[in-house]
Amino acid sequence: MRAFKPAVGGTVSLAVTTTSANVAMLLVPDSEHQVRLYNAGSATVFVNRGGSGVTATTSNMPIPAGAVEVLTYTGSATHLAAITASGTATLYATVGEGI
Repeated sequence: MRAFKPAVGGTVSLAVTTTSANVAMLLVPDSEHQVRLYNAGSATVFVNRGGSGVTATTSNMPIPAGAVEVLTYTGSATHLAAITASGTATLYATVGEGI
């Protein structure tokens, strides 16, 4: 197990509400990346990954308020989408290596 090593300029933020929104991440398509997600808000956010048109629903993976998750993304995902069931949050996504 290696410590997470963030990519330079690899952090993006997303203002998350009850309407799905997405943001481009510093990912190379068709390769494997680790993405550290930090929910800096007071509401659970639900995340999804995909291309530029990706959306999130409340049936996607939940990230509780204050939680940090490191996920491995593979394939053609270049964007991260998020939504809340109620309230708002700020989600930070940092691309890097290791877990």
